[in-house]
Amino acid sequence: MMRSSFLLCLLLTWATLLRAQNVQPLSADPTRMASASKAHPVARGSSATLPFFDDFAQQPEGPPNAEHWEPRGGTLVNNRFPVAPPSRNVVTFDGLKANGQPYGSSSFYSDTDTLTSLPIDLSGLTAGSNLYLSFFWQAGSIVGAPSAASSTRQVAFTLEFLNNAGQWQSIWSQRSPGKRTDFAQEIVAVAEAQYLHANFQFRFHSIGNQATTRDSWSLDYVKLDRNRSVADTTYRDIATSAPLSSLLKRYASMPAVQLAASPNPTDELNDQTGTTINNFDIGPAPTPILWRGTAQRLPNGAELQFLTGGRSLDASARQVPITGNVRTVAAALLTGGPQRVRHRILLSTNETDPRTQPNDSISRVTELADYYAYDDGTAEAAVSLPALTGGPATFFSYRIDLNQPDQVRSVRLYPVLPNAAGRAITLAVWADENGKPAEKPLASVPFTVPATAPAGGFLEIPFPQPVGVSGTFYVGYGQASAGQFVQFGLDLNSSPPTNYFFYQVRNEWAAVTDFSGALMLRPVMTGNVTAATPSRAAALLTLYPNPTTGIVQVKGRYTHATVLDALGRTVWQQSGKANSQPTLDLSGLPAGVYLMRLALADGSVATKRLVLTR
Repeated sequence: MMRSSFLLCLLLTWATLLRAQNVQPLSADPTRMASASKAHPVARGSSATLPFFDDFAQQPEGPPNAEHWEPRGGTLVNNRFPVAPPSRNVVTFDGLKANGQPYGSSSFYSDTDTLTSLPIDLSGLTAGSNLYLSFFWQAGSIVGAPSAASSTRQVAFTLEFLNNAGQWQSIWSQRSPGKRTDFAQEIVAVAEAQYLHANFQFRFHSIGNQATTRDSWSLDYVKLDRNRSVADTTYRDIATSAPLSSLLKRYASMPAVQLAASPNPTDELNDQTGTTINNFDIGPAPTPILWRGTAQRLPNGAELQFLTGGRSLDASARQVPITGNVRTVAAALLTGGPQRVRHRILLSTNETDPRTQPNDSISRVTELADYYAYDDGTAEAAVSLPALTGGPATFFSYRIDLNQPDQVRSVRLYPVLPNAAGRAITLAVWADENGKPAEKPLASVPFTVPATAPAGGFLEIPFPQPVGVSGTFYVGYGQASAGQFVQFGLDLNSSPPTNYFFYQVRNEWAAVTDFSGALMLRPVMTGNVTAATPSRAAALLTLYPNPTTGIVQVKGRYTHATVLDALGRTVWQQSGKANSQPTLDLSGLPAGVYLMRLALADGSVATKRLVLTR
C-alpha cells in the first residue's frame, strides 16, 4: 500500500511537471523556411488601390499576399495559431523571422514582426471622403497568453500611418494584457491631411520577446475604404473559421495497407468531420445559407458528396458548427492503396462581393501512405521530457493499434532546432503489456540530433532491421537524465485518443491524461505482414543462470548476440569468432537489468531479459 501511494505521488508530481514546465512556445520553425520561399518579390512602384480588403483566405499558408503587402516582415498567414478567428486564415505576428529563426535572445524585448501595406494613392481625398480602416486583432494564440506588458517589458501591437513627410506616425496601440483575448474589432479614421497623399501606407508591428513565439498577435479582416463611418463594422459575409477536423477517426494519417486490412475500413474514418462558421451581418433578419461537403482522391478523382444542408443563420452568430459523415462515401473513396484525399466544406451564401467568397470554403488533405501520425505536420509549440539529473532515462511513447501484423522500419521525429541539436536520444518500440508499454523495448536505436533538418522539419531514424509488431505496440523516444530540456515539435491542433500517450519516469509508465496536443513522432511501417507469434527457434532459446554474476550460457542456436541497457543503448555485442558461441562473458558490465537480443538464422530476433548481480 505504501509503495502504491509513493508511485501515485511520483506520477502526480511528473504530471505537474508536464503541465508547468515541458510545453514551451517555439524558438524556431523549420517549416517557415519552405513558406518563405513561396514569396514573390513585388516590382518597385507597385501599389494597392481602394477598396483595400484582405481576410487572408485567398492563399495557402505562407507569406502575405504580395498584391496587398510588402514581401518582408516575418508574418505568417495561417489557420493554426488563432483561436476562433473571424474567417479562415489570419496573419500571425509570431515573433519569428520569415525563415523561422528568432530575432534575438530570450532576455530581449523589442520589435519583431511587421506587416506593411503597399503604397495606396489617397491624393484628392479629404476628411469628407469618410475614409476608415478596420481590422480584427487577437492577443496570444493557441499556444497561450502573451507576456504581460510592464514598465520594463514591452509587449504590444501597434498600427502606424505613413505621412506625407515620409514619417511613420503611431495611430493605435494595444499593450499586452497578459492573457489570450478573443478577437476584437477596431475602426480608425484616415482623415488628417498629412495622410491623404499619393504614397500612403499603413503598417502593423509587434513588440515582444525576440526568442520565441510566446508574444504572438493575430490580425484578420483588414478593410480600408471611403464612404464609411465609425459604425461600419458589419458586412454581408458568412465565413468558415475553425480548421477542418480529420478525415480519420483516431489518426491524422495511417498506412494504406493497415486501413485496407481493417475488417471494415469505413470504421477508420471520422463519423463527424467539420468546421465552424461566422455571420458578420447584424440583421436583424437571419441569413439563409446552404452548404455541402465533398471528398476527392487527388489529383483528379471524382468529388463525392458526403454532406448537404442549410439553415437560416442568426445575425452576428459566431462559431456555429457544421459537420458531416465522410463514412457515407468511403466505399467509392478508398482504393486500398496509397493515396491522398482532400475533403472540404463549401458554403452557398449568395454573396456578390468576390473578395469575401474565398472564405466560404475550407479543406484538408490526408495522406494514406506508409506511416502513422497523430499530428497534422505543423508544430505550434515545443515539448520536452522532464530535465531530470541522475536516475534512469525518461521516455515518451504513443500507442498504435494495428489491423494486421507489420514491421516498424523507422521513426520520423520533428526536433526544434537549434535547441535539440547535438543531443543524444534513443528511439524505441515496445510491445503491449496490460494496456501500457512493456518494461523493456522490442528494439531501440541511439541517435544524435543533427544541427539541421530537411525541408518540412522531420528527421527519419531507421532501425538496424525492421521491428516486427502485432496487435498493439508503442513507439517513442527517451533521453538520459542529464538535466537538459530537449525540445521536439508539438501540434496543438491535434491530439491522440485518450490514454494513447504515455511517459516513463523512474521506470514507471503512466498515461498522460492532462496534456493537449500531438507529439510530432511518426512510426514508418514496411507493410510486410509478420508472424504474430515468435518462431519455434526463438521460443526454445533460454539464458542461464539468470540472474548471473557475469557468465551466462545460451541454450539454443543463434547467430549473434547484443546486450542493451535500460536506455536501449548497445553496451556489449559479439564480434568475429565469438559469434554464436554458447558461453558469454558479461563480467565487464555493471549490475543491472539488461535486454539480450539474439539474432536467429531465419532472420528473426529473440529478446530475453537478463539480470546481472555482483
